[in-house]
Amino acid sequence: MKRFMLLLLLIVMWNGITGCSGRNIDEYAMITFLVGDVKMNNIEAQIGDIIKENDVIVTSEGAFCDIKIGESIVRIKAKSEVAISALLRTGDIESTTLGLSSGSMLCKPKKLVKSEDFLVKTPTAVAGVRGTQFSVEIDKAVSTRVKVFEGEVKVAKRIRQFEESVERVLEIAPSVQSKEQIIISADEVKKAETLVENALKVETAKGGGSEEIMERVINSTKGSIVISRSAIESFKADDFIRESGEIFAVEEKPREVIVRIARIIKEEKAKPQPEGRLLVTRYDVYFIKDGKILWEGKLLSDPVKDEDKIFVAAGDYVFCALNDGPVLWRQNFKNDGKLSLSDGKVVVKAGGKDIPLDPETGERL
Repeated sequence: MKRFMLLLLLIVMWNGITGCSGRNIDEYAMITFLVGDVKMNNIEAQIGDIIKENDVIVTSEGAFCDIKIGESIVRIKAKSEVAISALLRTGDIESTTLGLSSGSMLCKPKKLVKSEDFLVKTPTAVAGVRGTQFSVEIDKAVSTRVKVFEGEVKVAKRIRQFEESVERVLEIAPSVQSKEQIIISADEVKKAETLVENALKVETAKGGGSEEIMERVINSTKGSIVISRSAIESFKADDFIRESGEIFAVEEKPREVIVRIARIIKEEKAKPQPEGRLLVTRYDVYFIKDGKILWEGKLLSDPVKDEDKIFVAAGDYVFCALNDGPVLWRQNFKNDGKLSLSDGKVVVKAGGKDIPLDPETGERL
């Protein structure tokens, strides 16, 4: 009976996050987590916001946003803009297209069946998958880099004349395999579009239906519109280990954690604490201030308690907070995630060395 009542309470609290009863909400696509300033359609986004087709999500510097679409999870990284271009489903069949116009994102789509699609489009590239783990990023020159961490991704240049024939183009495109990456530049795409435009004129003059003409154009220009296998590069071992660890960490948070975060955000908005609030779960640490999650880190060792206070070292920060959450001080420096109290000092391990801090102020001693 107690377990049933606890489950019922979690369901009620989750419905409070999303703003209405579970029966009226389609949770197929939604924001599951965010850190920092994130906007959806120019409005401040919240955990639990439902995502619809044509929505646009923008993340600021130092921010990120996790979204789930069915069983797929995507992390939109800092300083990025993503449009939900297509969000279709018929029964269990899903078709998703995301448009990344700037920045970068990490993608963990579910394993798709033959009739399903998961596409990512940038100004210069299109990537199609059947269930894998990969990242897409755009640089200042509008070049697109696709990195594959697991499985394979079909990648082609995004040609404006083939917007309605993307799937056909991807059929003839080579795959970028696990531990490989490809870069597609704006200049490459511009040159390919010029060739396609000329081919269209030639094939149109020959006559035939529009689909027949387009097929002939694709076949005659395929050497220019798809990527060359020789242009695909292998990851450096160290880069692969570091970046694959980041995409591995992208996962949907447990619902009970989201419920706790939502409660603390509500408390912080109603009664702001000067230094914000800290939430420590079994595995993670969340710093919440001004009604937002400003930082998330991994809990590498148990917090140290001292009467009504707790001390936490978590990789990037060292925190001192009251047991009920209000932060007393925080220090921003790289550490090994371990600390102890000794001789009236907080001793933090950093780079294998002991860094002593004043327990009252956090200042180095």
